[in-house]
Amino acid sequence: MTAAPPDRDALWQEAFDLLIRHQNDPENPVTRRLIAEWRGRSPVHDGIWHEALELHALTGRAVGAARRAPRRSARRVGRRAVLAGGVALAAGVAGLALLPRPAPDAQSGVAEIAGVDLPDGGRATIGPLTMIRLTGAGAGLSEGLACFDLAGTAPFDVTTGSLTLRSTAGPALFDLAVEGGLRVVSVARGQVQIGGVGAPTLCAAGERLTIDGSRGIVTRGRLAPGQFAAWRQGRLVVDGEPVAAVLARIARWYDGRIVLLDDDLGAMPISGVYTAADPEAAARAVIRPYGGRLRRIGPWAMVIDRA
Repeated sequence: MTAAPPDRDALWQEAFDLLIRHQNDPENPVTRRLIAEWRGRSPVHDGIWHEALELHALTGRAVGAARRAPRRSARRVGRRAVLAGGVALAAGVAGLALLPRPAPDAQSGVAEIAGVDLPDGGRATIGPLTMIRLTGAGAGLSEGLACFDLAGTAPFDVTTGSLTLRSTAGPALFDLAVEGGLRVVSVARGQVQIGGVGAPTLCAAGERLTIDGSRGIVTRGRLAPGQFAAWRQGRLVVDGEPVAAVLARIARWYDGRIVLLDDDLGAMPISGVYTAADPEAAARAVIRPYGGRLRRIGPWAMVIDRA
């Protein structure tokens, strides 16, 4: 009888458990013996151990972050994170920090699109790995993707960091994407007044406003047909955004990590339409114009640099 192939996801989890145990007490001889015995079970075990060490070396505390991530049903313990060094500041990517964990009113998992009723009778749609908190007259979004379809005529405020978006002309339909210091506002119906970027700025139907808080740059553009909140259909439409921020958005559909090692690459602007359902293909398409290179480390990570 042919033996069943090993469950690589389970082996990765075992390798991470042993690596964390070793981190906590590196001089413990029992842990060292357990690691040696585990690696000696098969070439697959030993190969996964070396890949886990490589991933840990590239991402610092990535192993600990992965272990602490909450388990969702029918998913392995992966969570997205983009490590970009200095680009974490330039593009607003939060390194290996997990999304904040206050009790949200709506929260989604990897590659999950969710809906939530709003206080004004309207409805919000949130993208993967996104959480929003609802208030009596608005909502708060710290990171992620959210589309707000407002029903009432009273002002409705959406806050994100120091910015406040307020509908000012009756029922409005607008989209907000937040990746660290980068915020992209798109309006399909009505208009939105944005405070916190100097003088109050209006974004009207058919417009997109990109606010790069790290560089203090605000860019206004037009929406082409079919571009508004296209992430709801699995398409990511970006216009002049930093590569690091776009990779962070792609990573919301990837149950693992995207590790970006090249600061200059992460700061480059990119435009295009990418398919979120295939994160690896999307990431390769984003970095290709700048000579980027992507390699996989097991099922847990994609590592990106330039050859």
